[in-house]
Amino acid sequence: MSSHKDKISKLAQTLEEWDYKLDRLEHRVKDLPDELQAVVEKKYQKLLGFRDSLKKKEQALVDASEEAFDEVEASIEDAVGTFKLLFDDVEVSTKIEGI
Repeated sequence: MSSHKDKISKLAQTLEEWDYKLDRLEHRVKDLPDELQAVVEKKYQKLLGFRDSLKKKEQALVDASEEAFDEVEASIEDAVGTFKLLFDDVEVSTKIEGI
């Protein structure tokens, strides 16, 4: 089983990777046709919200005791799953347009 610090480190690395992907996605969204841009922009904003929420949960993990760790970790796993689904949806929308 991973230690408390290992899990926090893994989450921090995941968030860094997502920041990079979101930055790239932001540029792709800007290049979409206007009729798609509004739809994709809403989803992109949701992604930013999930990312910000995960960063707050990361801090909660850092601050949490070992006992509270499992509860915070479970809420992070839920948010990670939602983030991945939403990111895939936005990424597919931008690829359909060939961007």
